[in-house]
Amino acid sequence: MDNEKEKYSLIDWIGSLIGFVVIGFIVFILLWPLIDPTPDKSSSLKENIHKAIGK
Repeated sequence: MDNEKEKYSLIDWIGSLIGFVVIGFIVFILLWPLIDPTPDKSSSLKENIHKAIGK
């Protein structure tokens, strides 16, 4: 029967949208070092750790 087809509710659409935004943000953060437009590039994670612990 056609009436048994499951339909997405508004809450499901909002949840899916939030999921896509979060995944997009994570991918953007992971790719940022490759597309960083600043002339001297951002510090690497290793450099930031050394600065934080004072070595």
